[in-house]
This record gives sequence, C-alpha cells and structure tokens, in this order.
Amino acid sequence: MNIDFVLTHSKSKAASVDMPENIWLDIFGYLSLEEKFKAAGTCRTWHRILADPSLYTHISLENMEFETLVLCMQQLCRLAPRIRSLRVSNCFSSFISTTTVPMQNTTIMQHHFPQQSGMHFLYSHITSFTLPRRREEYRKLGFTLHQDFSRALVVLMEQSQDTIRCLEFQDNFLDLEMTELIFCIVRYGRHLEHLLYDRNKDGGFVAPEIVSAITAACPSIKSFRGQHAISDTVLRRMMTGWEELRSVTLAPYQAPSIGTKEVSMEGLWSLLECGKVESLELLDLDCISNDNVEAMTNRVKQLQATSFERVASSPLSHPFAHHHSYFATAPAIPARPLPGASVRHLTITKYTSTPLTLPGFGALLRLFPNLESFSFTTNLFTYDHQFRGLSKEIYEMEIVRVEHLIRNEMTDRPGEVRPSLARWQGQWNAPVTEEQRLRAGIMRG
Repeated sequence: MNIDFVLTHSKSKAASVDMPENIWLDIFGYLSLEEKFKAAGTCRTWHRILADPSLYTHISLENMEFETLVLCMQQLCRLAPRIRSLRVSNCFSSFISTTTVPMQNTTIMQHHFPQQSGMHFLYSHITSFTLPRRREEYRKLGFTLHQDFSRALVVLMEQSQDTIRCLEFQDNFLDLEMTELIFCIVRYGRHLEHLLYDRNKDGGFVAPEIVSAITAACPSIKSFRGQHAISDTVLRRMMTGWEELRSVTLAPYQAPSIGTKEVSMEGLWSLLECGKVESLELLDLDCISNDNVEAMTNRVKQLQATSFERVASSPLSHPFAHHHSYFATAPAIPARPLPGASVRHLTITKYTSTPLTLPGFGALLRLFPNLESFSFTTNLFTYDHQFRGLSKEIYEMEIVRVEHLIRNEMTDRPGEVRPSLARWQGQWNAPVTEEQRLRAGIMRG
C-alpha cells in the first residue's frame, strides 16, 4: 500500500470513496501508529474511523525521541483503552545521552569552597549516579519527561489492565529506572503473559525483591526475558508462582553487598526438574561448565535408572497381573519428564565465565536431548583468559570439532525433531565486551 499516495490524494479522492467502515478499518490496520496519526488529520470521516479502539490493540513505539514517545503515549491514553501488547524499542533521549554533571554535589562544593566559584569539577554522565542523585539533577535541570512518561504509562496500563498480555522494553536509552514502570507492572500487570525488559542501558530489574514482587503480582507469566536479579531463592519462587512459565533468561547481576551473584547449579537443576521450560537463555553463567553439565547429565542417568526400576517392579510386570481385580486399586504412577527434556530452544553466551570445551558440549546435548535450536556466543578472549598459552590455531581446531559434534547430534538424533527443524548457530568471534576489557586491565595492573 502506497501510504504517501493515500495521504496526498485523500482529500480529492480517497476520503470521498463510499465504503463500509469495516473495510476502512482493515485498510487502516496496515498503517503504523505514526501514519494513523497523520491520516486522522485528513478529514472528519477518517478522524472518526481512526479513533476506533480496535486499531490500537497492538502498539509498537520504535525509534522515537523521548518527547515524541511521550506525546504518542498521551494520544494513546485517549485512543487505546484496550491494549493487548505494548512494545517500546530503540527509543532515546538526546538530553540524557549528552548531559554530564559534576562528580561532587554542586551544593556541597559551594558550601565548602564559597570563594572558589570558578573552580573546575570532574564531570560524569548523569546516568552513572545513584537514583536519588539523578532525581535531584534532573529536577535542577528542569527535565520532566520521566514524570510525563510515568503519568501516561499509568493511564495506559490502568485502563488496559484486563486486556494487556505482552509488555516489551528493549534497546532504549531513556533512564527508565526514573519512571514508574515497575509500579505499573506490579499494580496493573496481573494478566501479563510475556514480559521483556532488556538492553535498556541499565542493569535490568536490579534487586531480587523487584523480581519477587513481579512474581507475586503477575501470576500468568509465560515468558520472562532480560538480565535481571534472579537468585536461587527468587528462581524457586518463580517456579512455584508462575505455573505456566515456558521461557526465561538467567544471567549474573551485581549485588551491592557481595558483588556478582548468579543462579547456582542447584538452582538451574531445580528449574530443569520442573519440566515445563521450553526456551532457556543462559547468559555468561559460571554454573554452565564442563564439570557441572556432566554432573547434571549423570543425575539424569540416575533418574532414568530409578524410573526403570519402578516400572519393572510395577503391578503390570507381575506374573499374576492378568488378575485385574487384584491390582485394580494399585495407584498409577504419572510419567514425569526428565530434567532438560522439555527444553527446545537454548541460548548460551560465554564472555567472563568458565568456557565450555568439547566434552562440555557433548554433555549439554545429552542433558537437552530435544533441542530444536541451539545458539552459542563467545570469543577467543574468553578461552585465552581461562587457558593460558592457547593459540588461535588450537582454538579454531576446537571450533571445528565442536561444530562437527553438534551438527551430527542435532540432525541425526532420533525422535520428534526433524533434521530440517534443528538449527545450530555458533558465533565464536563475538566482539570483546567492556567487562572483558576491564578484567584484562585489572589483571595487567
């Protein structure tokens, strides 16, 4: 559909076409949100049709400056009372990205050095400070978009709390920690099924208490993606609170009192034991190592052996099992899936955590026997940091062996997964991360 043609010729031709409103609604359904807003100013008929709430059930706000984003959300407060999904991605604030403030609080410095008003201060980006300091600096600079965004989001979430199922915030630079996003999720997200918050120039949901609150307030979650503060305790709460959980991301996080913290092998094992997660992202976890994966694989073997013994000793295998009346009261043993068998899609990254080698990949494929897709991302720096003296030639030889093993296992294994559906993606030369550079600098120092 040529949008420019429609908007240019609407007054003379398109707006005068006599068609049922449902046809116009179908046509307008192909327009982006910005195009709908533009078309609504063409004539009264289009303005009335484009105010239909059915056109604003799946909202995608992308590549917008913060002020434009807030204006769109304020418009949606009037037009979209029954949102089903809201996606905000690649939005930014030029003000936030370029604003720096003194490292020391200006008020304190002026108090201690009243005669040196022209003295030079060290400056840092405004987002590098604590939440109270950022709030103070935004107030002094007269930046109010966070409050405007929060008010609009509260209205949208409140009026759509019975219909909204999906909420996504990804790749934004808006300092969303300053907004009421978490409050809106906890207060109005009881029917949410998919929650994605990732790569927003912050540490995700930075406290386990926040994730626990979301777990209690949003019992219908099926997909929880993003790098958040998930400990073993929080993970177990998620498993009991989210009975329909099918997709989850696990990654390390920074705990102020004890440093880096993450899910342990026992925590991951308990997640696999529940037998319901189908898509799993394991981002730079130390618990994914050759030894740990092999240990979990051995546990699965023990469970298989125990299950076989139970079946062998069940009434159905008894020599007198044909006397049905005798065994009629014997309780049936429900078949539970083995840990790891439910996982169909697996993503693993390795940057600063313990890397995997060929035996570890072999154990992974045994632990997750029904994979339909497997993505692995790392770089030479990761292996060189762990194995001193590793040459690029040895690294490339290991890559060839791992690739051969995975492709053979994922395409030739028997079962429900057809070879054409098994997808493997290995990215062995990913860019070196800032954390890797920082650790290398510390070690050299």
